[in-house]
Amino acid sequence: MRRIIFWLIASFPIGLFLLIIARYSLNVPWFDDFDPFPDFLREWQQTTDFASYIKLLFKPNNEHRMVFGKLAALGYFWLFGTLNFTFLHWAGTFFTLGTFAIFIRAIRQDNIPWAYLLPFPFLLFQLQYHMTSLWAITGLQHQPVIFFVCLTSYLLAQKRFAWALLTGLCANFAMSNGIFVWPAGFVILFLQGNYRWLGSWLLAGIVAVFLYFYGMQTLNNESSFGYFLQHPHETFFGFFTFVGGLFDFFPDRSTFERSVLPTIFGMIMTSWLGIVLVRLWRLYKKHALAPNTLLLFLIGVSTYLLANATIIAFLRPRFGYFVMLVSNYKIYPALFMMVSYGFYLGLFPLKRKWLKAALGFSILVWGLSFLHYWPTIIERRKTLLAFAYNQQYNGFGLGLTPNSSAALYVDTLMKYHVNNMTYHYPTDLAPALKAIQADTSLKIKPVITKQEEGLSIFTDDFSYDSGFDVALYAFLRSDSHNYLFKLEPNLYKGRNWFRRCDGGSLVLIPKEAIAAGKYSLGFVYVKHGQAKAMIYQPIEWP
Repeated sequence: MRRIIFWLIASFPIGLFLLIIARYSLNVPWFDDFDPFPDFLREWQQTTDFASYIKLLFKPNNEHRMVFGKLAALGYFWLFGTLNFTFLHWAGTFFTLGTFAIFIRAIRQDNIPWAYLLPFPFLLFQLQYHMTSLWAITGLQHQPVIFFVCLTSYLLAQKRFAWALLTGLCANFAMSNGIFVWPAGFVILFLQGNYRWLGSWLLAGIVAVFLYFYGMQTLNNESSFGYFLQHPHETFFGFFTFVGGLFDFFPDRSTFERSVLPTIFGMIMTSWLGIVLVRLWRLYKKHALAPNTLLLFLIGVSTYLLANATIIAFLRPRFGYFVMLVSNYKIYPALFMMVSYGFYLGLFPLKRKWLKAALGFSILVWGLSFLHYWPTIIERRKTLLAFAYNQQYNGFGLGLTPNSSAALYVDTLMKYHVNNMTYHYPTDLAPALKAIQADTSLKIKPVITKQEEGLSIFTDDFSYDSGFDVALYAFLRSDSHNYLFKLEPNLYKGRNWFRRCDGGSLVLIPKEAIAAGKYSLGFVYVKHGQAKAMIYQPIEWP
């Protein structure tokens, strides 16, 4: 009965998480998606020999090899003959469901009551890492590697070495930080006293890491050392900010304001691990740690997480401190919190008051993630539709600078797949495009300012609306070109940190995005599948 109650309660955060993916996922690539998916599939179609197929699967994408992401794209193509990014979003999500199942199984094997497992679904299935759930490349990097690291740690804790070696290799080639599966496994095997397996594990790890980096470019990561010497405090605090990233409750504030809570709680959580380490050391001295599957599993996962946090804090601050809090990394702090709570369950007497505190905290984190990140997900989908339109008809839009060599590469690539009918752009904006051609019923009074960067547009006639398709778009139309840009909500910057949007909406149309010429500037408003439009004024560009 308690098991049934647990799954009934857990189904709420899990089900809502899955519904959001189903609702807001778009079959649209973004930014770094092009190399591992459209370009990979194009090269695959043009390849005929087995050796080249294998080479393509293991070919680096920037500093990563993402074999499982490519296999997911390839599997869908074999079944349906197309490239589908919504499927890729789901493929990544299934790995996270697998991670959750491993945690539940590992903890239940220690005979911990079902009630004490309730914080886990609220900690894991929240929206802070939406750019992992709804961005194909990050979803099929971070989610598979986490799954395989957790599975490897669990298998090693159960002394199933051969299977663990296989899943460790899978983690190694899921993405770059998968190489930390080897030190995680080393710690588990050492604590078990399995020195014979330890030697084989080390040898396999050395070979796997060598193969991972063989022929790979460094992407100037060596410059991170020089940056570290000049800004060591950023790496020091960045580690704690990254670890405590689940406390980033106010994503629209400045980087400094956002990072205060995560840094403080990251220090608290790291201190908690110090207490845990003392307990683990006592168990190790009593030879009571080796047979404990749960604790060995948690030690393996936490070793991986700490190694990953350290390398992120060392390599990434040179791109800006905000990187410590980007959405596509937030799944790691969520997992860190789950591991921290798991250590409490495995090491300390279970008390109802601590269960209530943990459950209340997890629900608070879950609720705040919906309050602050769901609007971002809603707006991103609408904005991505406008970007996809510009990519389809103007050769730019999906994350790259217009008229750059990268934009030309993407335009050529996308036209290849459209012409071969292996990709189809979404048609969600059809009502807006129809209204642009004929409707004149929209009433709006924008403030338009020409700036050095481009054309700034603001209007207080339309503010943020959480509707699925409710959006205001600006368009520039000429005989040869049609451009579409979504106006974004005007973010609130006042004292009330729980308020996200101020009145009005705005957009800056970049100067380099528009070809020179004479245009009609207009606006189109979409709501519930209906659209109204107007031509506001003629405009000379630039």
